[in-house]
Amino acid sequence: PATVPGCVHTDWFQGKSHTDDPYYRFNDDNLKWIAESNWSYTRTFQVDNEVMAQREQWLVMEGIDTFADVILNGKTIGRTINMFLTYRFNVTEILQKHFNMLVVGFTSAVSKSKQCYSDLPYTVPPICPPDVQHGFCHINVIRKEQCSFSWDWGPGFATQGIWKPIYLSAFNTSTLIGASALYNWGNNGMQFDLKLQTSITSGLLSGNFSIEIKGLEIHKIFTNITFPKTQDGISSLKLSIDLKSTDFKRWWPNGYGPQTLYNVSIHHNSSTFETSSRNFRFGFRKVELVQEPIPGSTGLSFYFRINDVPVFAKGANWIPADSFKSRITTERFENLLGSARDAHMNMLRVWGVGWGVRETTRLYEADEYGIMLWQDFMFACAMYPANKDFLANVTQEVETQVERLKHHPSIVIWAGNNENEAALATNWYNTSSHFARYKTDYVALYADTIMPIVQKLDPSRPFLTSSPTNGVESAKEGYVAKNPYSDYYGDVHYYNYNDNCLDWTKFPKTRFASEYGFQSWPSFEAIQQVSEPQDWTITSNWSEHRNHHGSGNQEMLSQISMHFQIPDSSNCTEDFINTIYLTQVVMQGLCYKAQTEFYRRARNHLFKGAGHTMGALYWQLNDIWEAPTWSSTEYGGKWKAVHYFASEFFAPVALSAFDNDTVLEVYSVSDMGGVINDTVIVTIRTWSGFTPVGAFSQPVSIPVHSASNLFQESIGSLLHYGNCPYKELCYLSINLQNTPQVPVTHFFPVPFKTIDGLADPNIKSVVKVSENEFLLSLNADSPALFVWLEASGIKGRFSENAFVMYRPDFNITFFS
Repeated sequence: PATVPGCVHTDWFQGKSHTDDPYYRFNDDNLKWIAESNWSYTRTFQVDNEVMAQREQWLVMEGIDTFADVILNGKTIGRTINMFLTYRFNVTEILQKHFNMLVVGFTSAVSKSKQCYSDLPYTVPPICPPDVQHGFCHINVIRKEQCSFSWDWGPGFATQGIWKPIYLSAFNTSTLIGASALYNWGNNGMQFDLKLQTSITSGLLSGNFSIEIKGLEIHKIFTNITFPKTQDGISSLKLSIDLKSTDFKRWWPNGYGPQTLYNVSIHHNSSTFETSSRNFRFGFRKVELVQEPIPGSTGLSFYFRINDVPVFAKGANWIPADSFKSRITTERFENLLGSARDAHMNMLRVWGVGWGVRETTRLYEADEYGIMLWQDFMFACAMYPANKDFLANVTQEVETQVERLKHHPSIVIWAGNNENEAALATNWYNTSSHFARYKTDYVALYADTIMPIVQKLDPSRPFLTSSPTNGVESAKEGYVAKNPYSDYYGDVHYYNYNDNCLDWTKFPKTRFASEYGFQSWPSFEAIQQVSEPQDWTITSNWSEHRNHHGSGNQEMLSQISMHFQIPDSSNCTEDFINTIYLTQVVMQGLCYKAQTEFYRRARNHLFKGAGHTMGALYWQLNDIWEAPTWSSTEYGGKWKAVHYFASEFFAPVALSAFDNDTVLEVYSVSDMGGVINDTVIVTIRTWSGFTPVGAFSQPVSIPVHSASNLFQESIGSLLHYGNCPYKELCYLSINLQNTPQVPVTHFFPVPFKTIDGLADPNIKSVVKVSENEFLLSLNADSPALFVWLEASGIKGRFSENAFVMYRPDFNITFFS
């Protein structure tokens, strides 16, 4: 039997062994036949007297993936063509009381996309994904989750199925089917607007509405409200409530204040005394995307101002949490959002591949966590058609999604697409010979279709046509800038796998870094679930197949070799486990730390007009399956090493130490609203023991919302003061004397592979168990680099991990 909500793949997998799981070994290739076949869902049902007694009955299908004929009692009542739409079919004349047969007959999206592509008058690239992704072709010509045909971080299963609820809706005159909210700020308050959607049988109809906002003691009744019937049987109306600024508390991002939310309840009584209702949580906040001249620069700023406070955006990019949405549990979402919050993130960029499934509700619980959302529309890394039918399809999709989501205070910006401006401007897909044609299509889709809809339905938020983009400067250039990666405007995506990732001089001096990253492998514990022993080397056929980023495994090894020795022993499995560890600590942990700290240091600084960085969103927070990707949490939610690093480099106040042409510079970065007066201590240590060999201290004052240079001194002078005969013997620790919540940071003057004096630390542990917690007391004989703790088979996280053991005793808590 089929499960609804669900898809064909998960129904096929039910009751089978783990080797039949779509994620197991090479099954992403082996199961392509499922996507390439047509499938049907069939259900018989009866209807009770109460439903049949109503004047109208409608079949509501909240999500169909993707192409289907809907047949009730032998009659085709509709066709679906968009995964992101809710479909409503009037079945009043077809529905029967005692016996009904519903058939949802799916056409393979793979074959349908080929047909749609062949119908186009010219090529709309890319035709197919790179071979390394093992995916399907032509995803950009249909409206389906774009990554479902494969991506460089995920498999292509091209799912089919009824992925959201399906049900009957019956009523005599009218029923409330949707509600959204906006507000307009004034000098002393705001106008709170509710947009209500009702399904009606005839019109002009009237009814009463009751609006209650709990916590504000507002209960307002609107009587004899009339609304005309529209062609599709859905009528919209707006009700307004005036609020004073003293009536409500504002919603703030994580780290800036409380996430005050109010429960809004709407009750509708029709003229025939039918009742229906809608409820949602809502928060009041003001958002501005500031693009203004900067003294000393030829460009413009690019930052978010929330409730009149400039906010440095700290966070990551979100991708779909599973290829099969029915497998995404509430627990998994809460773990991911909690992981973002606990790493001091305040923003996630919801990347342009799919509005998600449970993401449609669970992800937007970011409201509760104080996580701002940069919401992309679902267009990514491609050119798209701009014919009449495609634009009409997109219009419905955009209207549906904006109305559905705009009441969430966490959403602070809409963006038209991911990287499509850059793809066109820099000729990713050999479009330069027909540039004018593709630019016309680009403008038609994002500037002439999506943007006006968003600005009409949701004027409360900024809109960008793309990311990366030069923002208002791109608009001046006709929405496709000559250089969308400018350091002087907008946001930037930056990837560099060849240079030393710790060399801060290589990083872009951007206004806002909305993507950057490095790959790592997930834990060996995760790998074991989907592989076999013959797969456990970095160069195995499976390892190469699993990495959808071309040369990804080789790039990781190359980066490791700059800093550490590559594991090379007679035990291949041990080498693989150690290589996994090094990809997490080096290729990600240290690389993300160096780059993110640079962006945070640059918030107050210009580099020949560039800089003034006000956002750092690394790629990516989460995984869709067990594979080498750019994520900081692996499939299932376990923290990789880099996520522990992130909890420190994203701390509200952090210290950053770096080599600036043989001079040690120590910066503070602060998101705090108050000045911190303290003393910075630079301690000189050796690898042979725990006793410091020297220290410098200096009183400091850390300003509000700032990046400040606290300390600078020649590295050679510091080491000489500590009687360190050569750099390979020593390292430095930096901390604030009286603010212990600020993480200790370390400076290493040489590559790790050239360190001298490291001995076996002989780390011993004592474990104490209490309810949901394990307390580990660690003791070492000598310093140790990047100590990694595992709790195999137990879900949870450590209070600290991948840490430098610079003192003999550490107490670590594991929370399960």
